[in-house]
Amino acid sequence: MRPRANSRQRHSGNDVRIYLRVAALLTLPLVTLCCSVFAQSPSEPALAHEAAQAEANGDTHKAMGLYEKALAHSPAWTEGWWRYGGLLYGDRQFHAAAAAYGHLTVLAPQNSLGFALLGMCEFELADWNNASLHLNKALNRGTLPQNIAQPAAYSLGLSLLHLKNWDGALLTLKLLMRQAPDYPNLSLAMGAAELGLESTPSPADAVFPAVTLAGEGAKSIVEGRPKDAERSYRELVTRYAAQPLAHLSFGLFLESEHRDEEAQKEFHDEIAVNPDSALTWIWIARVALVQLDPKTAHSALAHVRDLGDRNPLASLIEGRSFMMEHQWEQALDPLREAEKLAPQSSEIHFALATTYTALKQSEAAKKERELFLQTSQVEAAGGGNADQ
Repeated sequence: MRPRANSRQRHSGNDVRIYLRVAALLTLPLVTLCCSVFAQSPSEPALAHEAAQAEANGDTHKAMGLYEKALAHSPAWTEGWWRYGGLLYGDRQFHAAAAAYGHLTVLAPQNSLGFALLGMCEFELADWNNASLHLNKALNRGTLPQNIAQPAAYSLGLSLLHLKNWDGALLTLKLLMRQAPDYPNLSLAMGAAELGLESTPSPADAVFPAVTLAGEGAKSIVEGRPKDAERSYRELVTRYAAQPLAHLSFGLFLESEHRDEEAQKEFHDEIAVNPDSALTWIWIARVALVQLDPKTAHSALAHVRDLGDRNPLASLIEGRSFMMEHQWEQALDPLREAEKLAPQSSEIHFALATTYTALKQSEAAKKERELFLQTSQVEAAGGGNADQ
């Protein structure tokens, strides 16, 4: 997780656009947005028909009252909860809409649409934890229509910003950019994630130009335009040299281009501005490891420990530094710590298998090789590892 830089706690003005997009989507015919799981009949069909008629006539408040009465008689009527929730959302009654969609997720737990809409309501309520939980659940199932999936992904990215999970936000937003490169304010949101902000800034904010440049760099990377990305990042660190995480962002780009010496310079420039950035120290150690310099890696990781950061990548790098020096016993503790923090990482299991083999602990090595094969298969199917 990236360290905190500048932040704003209030709901961003850009976030409001998500409400407008989703409210428009909820006016679409029911059949275009959901499947037959919502087809159960109400026990009071006349009341339900009257509610639907009022909705069709644009008498929203009358329709909401009638749906509420119909649902009191038919609490298992899933289509009613959908329609009632949609009207409440459109009327900006987000607490009530969240309750309606909560009923929907209980009645139809396998349907991702209910979780997406519940998460949208929670996003509007600034309930970032629950919003990220439910939006992530909906998106991971991969069954949402595109016109819901895109605002859901953007809402998830912004929720993760508010939770200070900037790496998760950046990954989510980059995935969205591959699907919808013209999504409004998307590059700005990526720039906010790169610079460790808790929301997207407005044009009046002093940090706005720096965020814009960081976002342009991130967008260029996603679109496979490394020269444009370098131009944006170089302008960022030239014009806003004191902006926390600006040098780190440029350094990470340079490292991805295998320009390790230049990357190290940017990482050290970041430390000069932001000495408590544990992530920057970790990347200094990582590049040192690539350069076969375990001594520098150990020194950088000592700063990470002093900052109290428990990071699986830091522990993995420390273990691999000892492995490079053939200090197999010393490698075990940090590698075991890395495994506890990131048991899904194939790289960690491979390093442990290698270390146990060197120590002639054959049973432990066999177990780690098996875990390596299992986690490699998961990663190949779309999972992650400790480096991400």
